[in-house]
Amino acid sequence: MDPLTHALIGATIGELSPKRIKNRRVKGAIAGMIPDLFNLLTYFYLGIRAGHSIPIAKPEDYYSNTWIIDHWTWMPWEITHSFLFWALIVVPIIFYFKQPLLIAIAYLSHLILDLPSHTGIWSSKPFYPFNYQFEGWFDAWAWDFETIISVATIPLVLWLICAYLRENDYWFLRWPSEQNFGHAHKKSPSIQE
Repeated sequence: MDPLTHALIGATIGELSPKRIKNRRVKGAIAGMIPDLFNLLTYFYLGIRAGHSIPIAKPEDYYSNTWIIDHWTWMPWEITHSFLFWALIVVPIIFYFKQPLLIAIAYLSHLILDLPSHTGIWSSKPFYPFNYQFEGWFDAWAWDFETIISVATIPLVLWLICAYLRENDYWFLRWPSEQNFGHAHKKSPSIQE
């Protein structure tokens, strides 16, 4: 999937998280993109090898340079897109540093969205370092800008709907800590002598 869609899905997860979490939307958006951020080295390396003046690889560079999946710069993508890495490294770090669970969920959303959106040799290896590949149905990472923007409107609209519902305090999107049960505890008057 493309980074914009990952960020918007992460922001929606943040929107649906408890309101007490500071910067919950930003945390969700960043966590939704983090697995791809570790692959920037490959983008720059392949962009340089392809001879671009701005050394960032384009989708066609990947298709014409399939050797890149055997290059060491590709390994961070495999590692950060593994459910094993998520379960054994990411989640324990989040708990250790007492970060909100929304970060783990937004990160996981990235892994799940990438399963159907990578095909052929670019398919996800959800249990890396084990060599099992999940064959997706399309290559969203290779879409042009216009397609990315048009597809990203779906999670954007979803986020806006959730934001509206959360802002207007709809009961079905309230967390237990946000519930107002109408029981105002009155202080009993003190006895004065």
